[in-house]
Amino acid sequence: MSAPLPLVIERALPRAADGDRVAFAELVEATRNIVASIALAIVRDAELGHDVAQDVFLAAWRDLGQLRDARSFLPWLRQLTRHRAYHVLRTERRRARRITSAESDALLGAAIDPRPGVDADLAARDDRRLVRAVLDELPDDAREVVTLYYWEGESTARVAALLGLSDAAVRKRLSRARSALRSSLLESFAGAARRAAPGAAFTGAVMSALSIGGPTTAAAATGAAGASLGGGAPALAKLGTLAWAVVLPAAGGVAGVLFGTRQLKRRARSVQELVSLRRFELASSALVVAVAISFPAAWIATRSDWAPVVTFALFLAGLAGLHLGWLPRIVRERQALEAIEDPERAALERARERRAAILGWTAGVLCGSAGLVLGILL
Repeated sequence: MSAPLPLVIERALPRAADGDRVAFAELVEATRNIVASIALAIVRDAELGHDVAQDVFLAAWRDLGQLRDARSFLPWLRQLTRHRAYHVLRTERRRARRITSAESDALLGAAIDPRPGVDADLAARDDRRLVRAVLDELPDDAREVVTLYYWEGESTARVAALLGLSDAAVRKRLSRARSALRSSLLESFAGAARRAAPGAAFTGAVMSALSIGGPTTAAAATGAAGASLGGGAPALAKLGTLAWAVVLPAAGGVAGVLFGTRQLKRRARSVQELVSLRRFELASSALVVAVAISFPAAWIATRSDWAPVVTFALFLAGLAGLHLGWLPRIVRERQALEAIEDPERAALERARERRAAILGWTAGVLCGSAGLVLGILL
């Protein structure tokens, strides 16, 4: 008989926090149902829920050294799971669930295909649709309870301990679920849910992901972020999306910088002014490129939606320093000479330069905003 969960956590947590992967595998084995059930209750898709759960354990392994109190482990893990699941639900482009005619033909072909495994594939698809349909009908606060109830041997005491609820609260939510659904549908859901429960292969997949990269490497962080994108897309496609998230804002921002300084360079009166403007151009372009890279990189490194926002704020501060501090010093001498030589023409030129500066700022801010959005979506 397996040890009680609090004892497993108390025994394995300190060793796992010190980098013991065997101990961490014990934690994954003991808590995989609670993590996967919370994820499933939120995203309402069994495969995607497993992807989110794997992502959660990768993040937990990375941050486990900060958590030494065994009593805080389960609440922390539940909060981490909900955060990851809601992030996926909020940012992933959901695939249309309508069956097109081509998909119908494929399903019909599969139904009459005599090859081994086809029946199992069709049954798995039916299970996924059933699980989603039932979860859609259940009250919000009952989804985690109902799924975990069937995954934990229909023990309300076990569910209550895992979710941090009272046994009475668990029974009440189960009663509400039974009232909301026909008994036959709930029985069918119970079977489908049990088949969707994470097994030993899930734990093995988590530990394999750790073995490939390790929790502190960029590869592991990127892999964990990729899992939250949906799990089914090829890694190459994810890398391509990340590349476009950097290239497009960077290219647009640099174009805005070059456009904004074009008139200033044409009116330069000395080699020193022209050299300074080119340095200003280079620094502004470097800022735009660095920030475009930082948007997705900051989220991958910290896994926080606030990271791109902070990066964007630093970007605006950098732009302000360049355009309100450095640039006026570069053109000050020329502008003073022009104001003496032809005040009226100088006033027109200042207005033209202000328009060019506004366009440059606008392009920079828009491209920075695009990077912010893409950084958060990734």
